[in-house]
Amino acid sequence: MYTFVVRDRNSSIYAEVGKVLISTGQWRRLKRDNPRFNLMLGERNKLPFGTLGHEPGLAQLVNYYRGADKLCRKASLVKLIKTIPELMESCTWFPESYVIYPIGLQTTVIPVKNGIKAQRNNVRTDDREAFLASYHKRQGNGESNVWIAKSSAGAKGTGIFISSDANELMDYIDNQGQVHVIQKYLERPLLLEPGHRKFDISILIKQYNSAATPSYQVMCV
Repeated sequence: MYTFVVRDRNSSIYAEVGKVLISTGQWRRLKRDNPRFNLMLGERNKLPFGTLGHEPGLAQLVNYYRGADKLCRKASLVKLIKTIPELMESCTWFPESYVIYPIGLQTTVIPVKNGIKAQRNNVRTDDREAFLASYHKRQGNGESNVWIAKSSAGAKGTGIFISSDANELMDYIDNQGQVHVIQKYLERPLLLEPGHRKFDISILIKQYNSAATPSYQVMCV
């Protein structure tokens, strides 16, 4: 008999996976803090990686790779791609992107001549000035200048903001509670007809081995 724990009680996906495991007759669910488990369905940012694998006689599995946040969080992914030259050269599909932190209530704002907030007195550095430089260059060249702001931890289109006005974009982010990514908006995307709707495709492929854990591979397009 194998055992598993679920660390994220609010996840409907984990609830369904738990039902599937139990239905096989080979798995039993333990309390979330029980250290002697075979499988942990955990919260990405709160997994106790340092304590895993130390229980004698147990092979312990977890559903996230350590460091998965570097790929799954928008701001971390942008930073990763920008800091590795090989990735920058190969990711020609990646839209022009900038990481922006909200200005706190105690942060000093230094306006530039056009009135757009361009610099902040904060220990965290971001791409605010680089974004504004690109924005004004496009504006001067008469190029398309529509951008989209996305919460780094957001999903399913929640909390996005689209604008061709840099002031609006900065004001929106500065009134949020977490880091955002600003990307050049794809103004001619592939749309689903009728209705001109954007879409993504998520495919779950079940892989089952009777002696192991039913697992799923996810491909998002």
